[in-house]
Amino acid sequence: MRRSKVQIGNVNYDYGNVFQGWGHVMRNLREYRFFIQQLLRIYLLAPFKKSLIGAMWLFIFPLLTVIIWIFLHGAGIVDPGETGVPYPVFVLLGTTIWSLFINIYKSSSQIIVDSGSLLVMNKFPYETLIVGRLLENIITFSIPLVINIVVLLFFGIKFTWLSLLFPLTLIPILLFGLTIGLFVALLRVVAVDLCNVVDEGMKVLMYLTPIVYAPKIKIGWLTHIIDYNPLTYLVGLPRDILAQGEIYEPTKYLICTAVVFIACPLMIRFYLYTKPRVLERLINN
Repeated sequence: MRRSKVQIGNVNYDYGNVFQGWGHVMRNLREYRFFIQQLLRIYLLAPFKKSLIGAMWLFIFPLLTVIIWIFLHGAGIVDPGETGVPYPVFVLLGTTIWSLFINIYKSSSQIIVDSGSLLVMNKFPYETLIVGRLLENIITFSIPLVINIVVLLFFGIKFTWLSLLFPLTLIPILLFGLTIGLFVALLRVVAVDLCNVVDEGMKVLMYLTPIVYAPKIKIGWLTHIIDYNPLTYLVGLPRDILAQGEIYEPTKYLICTAVVFIACPLMIRFYLYTKPRVLERLINN
């Protein structure tokens, strides 16, 4: 196989190696596990360095979100339809799962811009940054998840054996956010305006996904968007499994999961292959 190299700063990047297989990637991750630990430490602590209450914001933000939606619902501004569980439980769990998706998208879409100087000055496997971001989002998600469990118990929700599958059902939405984020990360260097459109579109997407209203709601054109929106099933099934002990649209969920499991590895390979040239473009700009 022809091997290609790119000179970036004082570092030669051999990106032909990305096609050596996942075994090569796993060896890199094992070799650089201490580096990943340090990255994770930076990712977790950096946002709270100048904050008086620090990581408490991880608890405050989801609670504030729920309070706002409960107020709107109580005022009659929001009609969520038949949710099957108390509305505070429904909206809290929905927004928490959504936050897992949007946070991994945000962190991975900024991965090149935020780590550009580090990548230029030091030679290390690019996949370490991806794993660092994944671990960061899993850890930060676990904190509001504790709040969810407390609220579920407070409202008398009884967990079933299906609740044990809840962590596994979150893997597709996590990988979905990573897939979109890595693609946008590459575009952020070469097509900034397009990335801004995607970023704003993500804000709109939340309201086109049944997070604060039931997926069975009937509002004309919105009904069709909900049916074709993969996040309807990637959010709905985990939420129903934990809150109601039911499996929501399993066939459509499995189809979306299969697509994500195919697209995500391909996107990671594409990211590893093109990142040296994107970094070169970043420096030249």
